[in-house]
Amino acid sequence: MAIFETPIFWGVFTLAAVVCNGAAIVMKLRVNERMSPGAKFSWWNRDAWRVAKKYSEFFPDSYLPLAGRLSFWLFVTMLATFALSSLIKQ
Repeated sequence: MAIFETPIFWGVFTLAAVVCNGAAIVMKLRVNERMSPGAKFSWWNRDAWRVAKKYSEFFPDSYLPLAGRLSFWLFVTMLATFALSSLIKQ
């Protein structure tokens, strides 16, 4: 049984995606509370890196930007591993 057929892999994969998106939403909410009305981030803006940078300026001791970045790269790494193993398997 390959690792990609286990519920643990898909659970971690889903958890990484949820943490990444959840961190981005929470950071955007907290940053928009502190910014002036003309400078707020729009909801359809998907530039999470700019939001994380601004969040780090407002909340320098927070680990939320780091958690968001790490979960994003974990998600990307797991997706790439899955894709490569699927290609090799064929």
